[in-house]
Amino acid sequence: MSSLETIAFDADDTLWHTENHFQATQVRLSEILDAYAPHDEVQTRLHGVEERNVKLFGYGVKGFTLSMIEAAIEISDQRISAADIHEIAMMGKAMLDRPMELLPDVEAVLADLGRSHRLIMITKGDVMDQQNKISQSGLAHYFEAIEIVALKDTATYDALFARFGLQPGQTLMVGNSIPSDVTPILELGGYGVHVPYHVTASFERHQAEPNHSRYRRIERIGSLPDLVANL
Repeated sequence: MSSLETIAFDADDTLWHTENHFQATQVRLSEILDAYAPHDEVQTRLHGVEERNVKLFGYGVKGFTLSMIEAAIEISDQRISAADIHEIAMMGKAMLDRPMELLPDVEAVLADLGRSHRLIMITKGDVMDQQNKISQSGLAHYFEAIEIVALKDTATYDALFARFGLQPGQTLMVGNSIPSDVTPILELGGYGVHVPYHVTASFERHQAEPNHSRYRRIERIGSLPDLVANL
């Protein structure tokens, strides 16, 4: 680890709050559909629609909103009212318009680590939505590069590292998702740090943590500078 040069950060639920807004919106969707199905069934069927649509819409609020509308129509057997459809659309719009809320200690951590390491941001989702969040966050100036990608898998990281001239063995990736932020970098020979968020998106859930010498878990991002120093 003495040759660690680059620290890459996920954005949503690593630097700022995101998934809690999705969860709250899904709760309201279940309430709207109370007359048609139990809450658990609504969530299960919504996830099925999202999985079906992700290749078309990608990840983000806009695709999520379209999937909620489609799920509501299916679950209600097309009986849902125009007023309820309008409320669902407005719920999505409200998510896009929600004020930015950074997680604790984020800016101090970036300022600290930026003095000794090259920092980059790698986030996935709708480009316009992510760009708006990055702009609102006020964090862009800490990063040498910011990449918004459609999917975070081994091939995506490999291509990014080649483009930036990064050596995986000299790179550490920090994020709240094991499948998206940790597993791919470990497969490439880099280092992964998991910082769990208090709720996990259905697409990012994992069965077990990696049993790997280059894997670490911390409970809050404020612990990252000490972890990097002690490694």
